[in-house]
Amino acid sequence: MRSSQAKPQVVKLNELTDLVAAIPYAIGFHPTESLVVVALHSPRDRMGFTMRLDLPEPAYDDEVAAMCAERMAFAGAAAAVVFVYTDEEHEPGLLPRVSLVEAIVDKLSVPLRDAVLVRAGRAWSYLCADHRCCPPEGLELRPESPGALTLAAAHAFNGDVVLADRDALVATTRCVGGVTALSMRQAIDRAVDAFERDHAAGRLVEASLALVDRICTDYARGPARLSHDDAAALALRTHNVVFRDALLGRLARGDEPLERLVGDLARLAQPPFDAPAATMLGVAGYFRGDGVVGLAAAERALVSDPDYSLAQLLREAIAGQMHPKHMRRVWAKYRR
Repeated sequence: MRSSQAKPQVVKLNELTDLVAAIPYAIGFHPTESLVVVALHSPRDRMGFTMRLDLPEPAYDDEVAAMCAERMAFAGAAAAVVFVYTDEEHEPGLLPRVSLVEAIVDKLSVPLRDAVLVRAGRAWSYLCADHRCCPPEGLELRPESPGALTLAAAHAFNGDVVLADRDALVATTRCVGGVTALSMRQAIDRAVDAFERDHAAGRLVEASLALVDRICTDYARGPARLSHDDAAALALRTHNVVFRDALLGRLARGDEPLERLVGDLARLAQPPFDAPAATMLGVAGYFRGDGVVGLAAAERALVSDPDYSLAQLLREAIAGQMHPKHMRRVWAKYRR
C-alpha cells in the first residue's frame, strides 16, 4: 500500500489509460494478478492512499470488498477507482471478475469513479458501455502518450523508479550476501573497539553524528560509496536509540543524502546487527508513502531481532493505515 508521497506530484490525468499508467508509480512496481484500489480526495479527485492485493479467489469476493471499503473509509476517500490486473482471457462484453467489482461497488460508502480491467497491454472499463470511448476490444495502453510521458517525467525528476514486480521491490530491502557479506562481518569485528571506546567516554552519540555528517557531505557532492568500515561502524552505533532517533528526525525533515546513506547502510548491514538499519530503511520508505518497502524492511528487522520495538511499531502503523504524514510530523520534531 502507498499513500501520497512527501514530494508533491501534480500531474493532471484526464484519460483512462493515463490512470492505468499512474498505478505502477503509486505502488512502486508493475502489478500482475492484482486488485488495486485508489482513494480519491476532494476537491479535484487527487490520488491518495493506494492498496494492492493479490487477486483473490472468487469465494472471497465479499470479504475482500468489505476490507477495501473499510480501508477507503479509513483513508478519508471522497471516491475510489478500482483496477483489476489479470491474464485471464475473456470474450467481448464479458469481462472477468465482474462479481468482485460488483461486490466492491456494493460495499463502498463513496462513489466508484471507475473500475478498470488491465490485461495484455489494454484496458477496459467495467462501468462504461459507450463504445465511442470504451470499445469492446479495449483501449491500447500507450507509454508514449502525452499523459503517460508527463507522468513518467515528473517521477523521473524525483528519482522514482518502477520495478518489474513486487518481489523486485521487496528485494531492495534485503542485505547483501557472498563475499561482500563476509567483508562486512570482518568490518564489524574491527568496529567494536571504537564503538566501546566512544561509549565508555560518553561521546558515542556525538562521534556517531559526526561520522554521519562526514559521509553525508560526500553523498551531497554526488555519487558516493559507503565503505564497509563506515557501514560497520554505523550498523553498531544505530543500536543506540538516541543516535538512531536523531537520524530518523533528520529523515523526517527531508535529508536526502541521509536517506541514500540509510539505503546503502541497510543493504550492507549484517544480521544480527541489522535490525536498526533495516527499520530506518522501512521508516524512510514509509515517510515516502511506500508501505511495501516499509513492511518488508520491518519484517527483515524482526527476523534479526523479534523484540525490536520500533520495527514492531512500524509494522503496526502500516497495518493500521497510519498516514505517513502523521509519522513524519512526529519524528520531524525530534532534534539532537
